[in-house]
Amino acid sequence: MMIRVEHPLLFSGKLTTEIKARNLNFSSCSKQHAVALTREWHSRLPNTQDGPWVFAFSAEIDSLTYAVALWNNPSARGLPQDWLELRRMACAPDAPYNTASRFLSFMAKWFRKHHPEYTRLISYQDTAVHTGTIYKAANWKVGGVSKARVRDRTKLRKGTTRAYRKNINGPSPDSSEKIRWELEL
Repeated sequence: MMIRVEHPLLFSGKLTTEIKARNLNFSSCSKQHAVALTREWHSRLPNTQDGPWVFAFSAEIDSLTYAVALWNNPSARGLPQDWLELRRMACAPDAPYNTASRFLSFMAKWFRKHHPEYTRLISYQDTAVHTGTIYKAANWKVGGVSKARVRDRTKLRKGTTRAYRKNINGPSPDSSEKIRWELEL
């Protein structure tokens, strides 16, 4: 893996401003690679577990990664298990314009071709820090909106002797409204 320089003027003979999202190579990657870069780049939820990710992808050019994504089964227990949830997607600060929406489109095409058993893709947008532009650009539709909530994780779960799992990213992400975006495959 190549190391990013802080303010590169040239990379592989190209000005960094010449790199376009349409020139990125999208492919599956190791889960460890995606987790490591998510921890470095994610805007709101950088802390993530090492697993149990089902799929991991990257967007690269000249062996330099510009975006990563991690997919798993839906976190909401009531959702169908033939859906897949985009749990984390993170783009480098120097990623070309439109990288995120092109990346979403690539992954949807990849799932249609390689995993037709999945019928729908979902992802949650944190309204406190994002506007949903990438989903709109990739033709995803709003599937629902959840209200902001503050969870008290200091007590035991109702009706059990089990404690709530700690939120590794702190309480702020939980306390904002989320929009569920969906794409039917």
